[in-house]
Amino acid sequence: MKNELHPKAAKPVRVAHVMYGLEMGGLEQLVVRLSDHGRSRGIDSVVLALGPDGPVRELLQRANIPTVWLGGLAGMTPTAIRRLAQEVDAFGADVVHGHDVGPWLNAVATRTLRPRTPVLGTFHQTVEPQGKLRPAAMAAAVFTQSLVACGSEVRASLERWSPKLLSNVVTIENGVPLTVSTGAEARRDARERLGLPQDATVVGYLGRLSEEKGPDLLVDAFLRHFADAPGTHLVMIGPGPMEAALRARAAASPLAGRVHFTGALLEASKLLPAFDVYVQPSRREGRSLSLLEAMAVGLPTVSHAIPAIQEVHRDGQTALLVPSGDVDALAGAVKRLANDADLRARLGEAAKREAQRYSLSTMVDTYAQLYRGAAARAQA
Repeated sequence: MKNELHPKAAKPVRVAHVMYGLEMGGLEQLVVRLSDHGRSRGIDSVVLALGPDGPVRELLQRANIPTVWLGGLAGMTPTAIRRLAQEVDAFGADVVHGHDVGPWLNAVATRTLRPRTPVLGTFHQTVEPQGKLRPAAMAAAVFTQSLVACGSEVRASLERWSPKLLSNVVTIENGVPLTVSTGAEARRDARERLGLPQDATVVGYLGRLSEEKGPDLLVDAFLRHFADAPGTHLVMIGPGPMEAALRARAAASPLAGRVHFTGALLEASKLLPAFDVYVQPSRREGRSLSLLEAMAVGLPTVSHAIPAIQEVHRDGQTALLVPSGDVDALAGAVKRLANDADLRARLGEAAKREAQRYSLSTMVDTYAQLYRGAAARAQA
């Protein structure tokens, strides 16, 4: 019987992903996985990166995904749009896929030079276009085959500003690998890599060290409330604009020896088994890949009770959720889990079951269908 999701005989659909920069983040890792796993679905990809270079280039190279870094070009300039259109043409792209507002607007602008190539846009966060950008985004939505939201809160954000009768908004939830290494050996190896005591209680975060992700709230919570817990360590995995200030804040504290920063790491999710408690202290969120990866590993989570988190976690069942921005409440929830192994096990097991809803395979299948539909309509 013919497999519609994984067609082998059909001509591959060629997709050009446009994103800003090659620095490490959830969006960038999603593009790598989507491009890599799309090949088995008959989707060939190239990644076109505006903005800064970074370690994601190595991930793309490891996966043998063609990558063009545009030399630090800023977007929405004649030079950038012309260069993007040239690379889209050189690859022979059937679809151009922009990720978040800026890259998506640049992708739409390439239609002035390649009007028959359809454009999709995926929005990975709830930040809405403001000021002069808003009417530009509204106009661009009309020339976009589909606006893709990674979750319900992002979809609601899109529907607030996109033209209701002239744009097509769909939801494709982020997915993560569900077959992951867990257990005593994975825990021991991850702790060795991080330089952590094997008998410590480890609280951790994985993601960008940027304002919207709230890493400062977690560091403050730990420094204020864990002086009396010498066996508990905090690990902050990831780079970002707040890293230097947070390192300095921790270094000036008596707890300095128990707060660990790693900077950017490739395949950092493999270190999640080192944790006993995962914390997602985001002030704003779309659909965090790290949050889903922590669930897949079976980690209990502490997070803020914001809508995008509540789409995924149920307070007291898969996570402990606290009021947004309340550092003391955040610390209290972390301490509660750190001191209660049975509660950690119960929430972690429930989170792992819930993670089955967020399969990488399902996400890639759905995008592949969207690409094929867009390419077919353009050729009709």
